[in-house]
Amino acid sequence: MTHKFDFFHGTSDIFLDSIRKYGLGKINPNIDYKNLDVLIYLNNLAKKYLQHNEEYKKHKDTSNAIANQTELKIIDSLGKEYLHNYRHDCIYVAISRARAAIYASSNKYGSEILERIIFLFNLLKRENIEFQIPDSINLFNFEKYLSYEPKPIIVKINRFEDEKLEREDGLPAKESLNFLRYMIPKMSQKEKFEFLQFCNFRLLEPVDTKRLTFYELDYDGSIENNNFEFTLSEI
Repeated sequence: MTHKFDFFHGTSDIFLDSIRKYGLGKINPNIDYKNLDVLIYLNNLAKKYLQHNEEYKKHKDTSNAIANQTELKIIDSLGKEYLHNYRHDCIYVAISRARAAIYASSNKYGSEILERIIFLFNLLKRENIEFQIPDSINLFNFEKYLSYEPKPIIVKINRFEDEKLEREDGLPAKESLNFLRYMIPKMSQKEKFEFLQFCNFRLLEPVDTKRLTFYELDYDGSIENNNFEFTLSEI
């Protein structure tokens, strides 16, 4: 029998109740609650009014990539180039719990889109730009989280089928997962940690809550300083 992998999704407790009720992937706030539309609205305002703002300049390229749902070439501190995926039309899961933990710890609100919405909203307000987000797109009512301190969580999918996943490039996941079944036992812990950071997959269908386990994430350090450590406590 082929070994089935566990998969991990990093987010925050903002989304915990919804995932517990509906399962993972049944509701996508970026689409179902129009969070992407809100981001596009705010990003258009930022492009018009914040070109002089130093904080906006630092995040301009990624803001545009997220709003346009495209990929963006990223150069890390060592000069290595990576193609970063900024598409949010589905739910992504990692084969590495460490990758999910890094995502959850670096995205305060558990969602790149929600995080960028709040970032741009606050910048625009600090610049005294007057605007009113249309109620027709602000279905998530993100303002209630402006002063909220989210807790990072990890959602584990237990023993998931290859056929219900695809790679980030849209190809079937099975061949890549078979390759990992062959390679992982041959890797050192360091090789495994580094390689599995790039092994992320798209859910092709929602996962019932009965197949999920939830963990609160505690962490210290950062991946940039090579001292990132974390522990998971089941909720």
